[in-house]
Amino acid sequence: MKLLPEDKLIWSPIVVNSRMNRERNASGVNNYEQEFNFKPEEYLEKKIKENGSASWLDLCCGQGNALMQTANYFHRKGLQDVIRLEGIDLIDTFPVIDPKFDFLQFKVQSLVEWKPAQKYDLVTCVHGLHYLGDKLKVLEQCTQAITEDGLFIANLDLRNFNLQGEDTEAYLKKTFKQLGFLYNAKSKILKRTGYGEVKFDFTYLGASDEHGPNYTGQDSVTSYYSIS
Repeated sequence: MKLLPEDKLIWSPIVVNSRMNRERNASGVNNYEQEFNFKPEEYLEKKIKENGSASWLDLCCGQGNALMQTANYFHRKGLQDVIRLEGIDLIDTFPVIDPKFDFLQFKVQSLVEWKPAQKYDLVTCVHGLHYLGDKLKVLEQCTQAITEDGLFIANLDLRNFNLQGEDTEAYLKKTFKQLGFLYNAKSKILKRTGYGEVKFDFTYLGASDEHGPNYTGQDSVTSYYSIS
């Protein structure tokens, strides 16, 4: 099987999938609450009460509906001065932002090339990791993007990995636990609380967009690694 480097992978029709997360809301119909079992706006409001301010970075945010909904929520409550919202996606399908939402911004960027310039109370990635090449590199960056008591949470299917010469799922579960992640094999949810300098001791070899559907029913990308 020929593995694709990152600069080739981002042009795959599998990677620019428009069906998984383009129109997802924070709460209500087709929402983040169903995925992660909490409402982002309630989590952020709690952080405001605890710390005086709060911030959320949504990776692979699609059309940004969840962020727009959350921006409306905090603006209605008069909390726009203590909330910061940011979304990143590979393609620009973002709405025009009303000037009153100057605490919200969107960026077009490949996550594999992304490096966090600041820290957030909440970092989410709903069904985005399925389409990335070097998933572990992005996870390393995510742990550096959260505050000391912040939360990172994402969907992750371990069948979208191949560790050469290893029992991939068992090895990854052990590694995640050692590095402070919590992984739920049933829900396919990966979490980590609190900032950390995490380093996966693997060498990225490339990715394949020929994996076919994963647990979501959508085509996905398998990331190949060797143990360093």
